[in-house]
Amino acid sequence: DEIASKMDVEAYEEGEIIFSGKPKKLYVVFSGNVGLYSNGELVEEFERGDIFGLGVYENAKAIANSDAVCLTIKHEVIKKVSATNKDFKLFFDKILEKDLKGLISLIEGERVGEVLMKKIGDYVTKKPVFCDPYTTIRDAVVRMELNGVGSIVVVRSDMSPVGILTNRDIRKFVIHGESKDEKVSAYMSSPVLSLEFDRPLFEAYQIFTSKRVNHIVVTRFGKLYGVVSVRDIMSELEPYTSISILHRRLSKATSLEEIKAIHEKVIETIKALAKRGLGFYELSLLISSFYDLLTEKVIELTEKNLGKSLPSYVWVHMGSSSRKEQILATDQDNMIIYENEAGELREFAKHINESLDFVGIPKCSGGYMAMNWCLSIDEWKERFKEWMTKLTPENIRFLTVFLDLRAIYGKTKLLEELEEFIKNNVNAQVLRYLANDAVALEPPKIAGIRSVTEFDIKKFGIYPIVNGTRVLVLESGILETTNTRDRILKLMELGVLQESFGKTLLEGYEVLQNIRLKNQVEGKGNLIKLRELSRVNQFVLRDIFRVIRDYLGLLKGRFFVERGI
Repeated sequence: DEIASKMDVEAYEEGEIIFSGKPKKLYVVFSGNVGLYSNGELVEEFERGDIFGLGVYENAKAIANSDAVCLTIKHEVIKKVSATNKDFKLFFDKILEKDLKGLISLIEGERVGEVLMKKIGDYVTKKPVFCDPYTTIRDAVVRMELNGVGSIVVVRSDMSPVGILTNRDIRKFVIHGESKDEKVSAYMSSPVLSLEFDRPLFEAYQIFTSKRVNHIVVTRFGKLYGVVSVRDIMSELEPYTSISILHRRLSKATSLEEIKAIHEKVIETIKALAKRGLGFYELSLLISSFYDLLTEKVIELTEKNLGKSLPSYVWVHMGSSSRKEQILATDQDNMIIYENEAGELREFAKHINESLDFVGIPKCSGGYMAMNWCLSIDEWKERFKEWMTKLTPENIRFLTVFLDLRAIYGKTKLLEELEEFIKNNVNAQVLRYLANDAVALEPPKIAGIRSVTEFDIKKFGIYPIVNGTRVLVLESGILETTNTRDRILKLMELGVLQESFGKTLLEGYEVLQNIRLKNQVEGKGNLIKLRELSRVNQFVLRDIFRVIRDYLGLLKGRFFVERGI
């Protein structure tokens, strides 16, 4: 907290002197280029993520070679925090690793991993109730009752724990005991499971799950400090564990009403996880896994209620669901591919779309649902052939929707056959038109006198990356990979994108999705108001938008659409 509160964000115009002689701050280049000059000669350059200002700079000047933004911390703050706060190492590592996403998380709030790393001592809420080994069972139970606790720690004369007497141990006494004057040493659980107060929360969680105990004694330098219960720990971890419980419940659901109730609880759990710091990539995988299973259950129930055999078909997801990039605000995007005859498939699809809407996944406002898009494999091939031959604005829109496909249920070979057809029929002109569509929306200007005050982060930040990446994977013939992150990694592997640029693009994409996720959790949708963002996030967005413009420039040059079609 002290580091975050003492950090400044400073902007420098090209040619401005940042420091001359001995610097008084540590600088981290967030954007732009800074040169270190000695006797008028350039001796070193610093770019995004580089650190300067820690060494001795004799007769040196640091000058902004371009407009630059730096995160700065005064040396006196660094010395103070280094002496008193071991977490500074984590902060410093984030800088050294150029993990600016991690740096944002460190400044603005904890991550899920950090919850698990909290000290177990932080969960001791009461003074410990204790006795010595020679205390009678009667006296120990009275002490427990008076203090309203479910256990009493048995300690030696030096306050080091030797055992613990719990309600479970007392039940053993009730069954086997002979006198209330028997000593606790005869019935206590010993040796006692204990952790030092500064051990992380996840160690307590591991003990509770592996040893099947209900209490852990917490010590401080070997002396009794307190007791934590499994209830204390699980209440902290509840959102992380309940999602798997709900997933199991969904797999056993037998009615739409039950599925709807589970879905409502999952949405609340996802919001809780987002508020606790779980990021977009982790959450989107959780949500996609849940929605895939939910769709399967709805289809299975519909098939069962229909009571008739259906032609061979595959249920396919499009859009963000296909890419496994759904977050809180999601609707239906689906289609059916069948083999020969439709039979009752169209009516069947309508029932499923209606049922999905009932359980909480609304219908697509654009009508991209299986009830409207239920075609045979040959009909789908004809549609794609028409779209890729007649490159009208409407057909380009269809291609951007239907080129992200993922099989959810049924005969997956039908989708594989369609994807193979698409690969064999894509040509340079199709790619050029799709690229022209991908570069049509550029990120807005968010600094200076022409800066916008608000913008749609999905439309102007996320879509350019998603759409541009789709064109590149289509060119490379890897349609089976649908997730944008996986696509970018694949393009890096194939050498289509340089590794350094690909990593920067991935980092920017995740940050954009995390900002969008936070906005949706707060009920604000995709509209971002600049004044509501932190200064750090505003500077991050400026840098990400620069990267997106570079990406769009790459697409324009690669597919010859600098001046449009």
